[in-house]
Amino acid sequence: ASEPAKTLVKNVWEQEKKEMRLKQKAEEMLIAWKLHRVEPSAVSFQRGEAGAKSFRNPFELEAEYIFIKSGTYQYSVTKKDVTVPDLYFAKYPVTNKRYRRFIDFLKGEEEVALRQFAESLRAKAKKDEDFKKYLSKNPKDWAGLMRSENDDDKRFNGEDQPVVGVTWFAAMAYAHWLNELQRSTSHNQQSTRVFKLPTEMEWEWAASGGARIYPWGKDDPDDKRANYGSNVGQTTPVGNYPSGATPEGLMDMAGNVWEWCENLYGEGAYTPEARALRGGSWNNTTDNLPCAARNNNHPDNQWNNNGFRLVAAGQSCPIQAIGQ
Repeated sequence: ASEPAKTLVKNVWEQEKKEMRLKQKAEEMLIAWKLHRVEPSAVSFQRGEAGAKSFRNPFELEAEYIFIKSGTYQYSVTKKDVTVPDLYFAKYPVTNKRYRRFIDFLKGEEEVALRQFAESLRAKAKKDEDFKKYLSKNPKDWAGLMRSENDDDKRFNGEDQPVVGVTWFAAMAYAHWLNELQRSTSHNQQSTRVFKLPTEMEWEWAASGGARIYPWGKDDPDDKRANYGSNVGQTTPVGNYPSGATPEGLMDMAGNVWEWCENLYGEGAYTPEARALRGGSWNNTTDNLPCAARNNNHPDNQWNNNGFRLVAAGQSCPIQAIGQ
């Protein structure tokens, strides 16, 4: 963060026109150095097309969330029409850099804040016996419990790589942490967003628009559109495959990491408690890259190809019940 470095990074951010990944990295560095501030949008979730195309989350290092308009489509699992409400989808899966801030909070010195967070998270989990059991340890031990299994693995622990090796429970806890941060600072509780894992219905709608085979369209996958098939041998920094983005700009919806979804997998799961995952990963074949491809895993498992991204829903937007 020397003055010459700051000047150089600012010049890159202002002048770069073609390499959007480089421009994005420069912006993130300026934000970290407090030289640039993106004001979060105050748009209501009820404004539809008049709403902002995206907003930045100040509680998540200005992570960008992109507006996905509501719509009806034939859901691949049931072959029935379903309607998805307006949502804001995280542009990228959650990265190690952002997830480590959550772990730092869990192992921090603010005992009152941790106790309050633990009480609210346990209240949220009280209807799920597996979640209750997972949270039965002393909250002071939660940092070790929820830490990425691969945090020391050089193949997966880069700041801009998607966090992997985290349980479904930990992903749910991360979303709840963001909601608690927002609640503690919001002056208008009616306008707050609710951060959560997407349901499969929501994820598939955002990835496919109800019509696309792959997030980018119908063309076959290649190494310009996604990280798959162990071609790289590890996860790659988020946003490395702009050619594979959805028309709205969601990145890495195919390949890199499987993404935890909120709901149970249902019929065909290898265990009744299994949660659904979508998107394929760095070590899976092209068969797992279509928007309709599914996977499942026990919510307590920590695999190096499982990560997650969040959605932001309006408080008045219906949330699909678990299992639907």
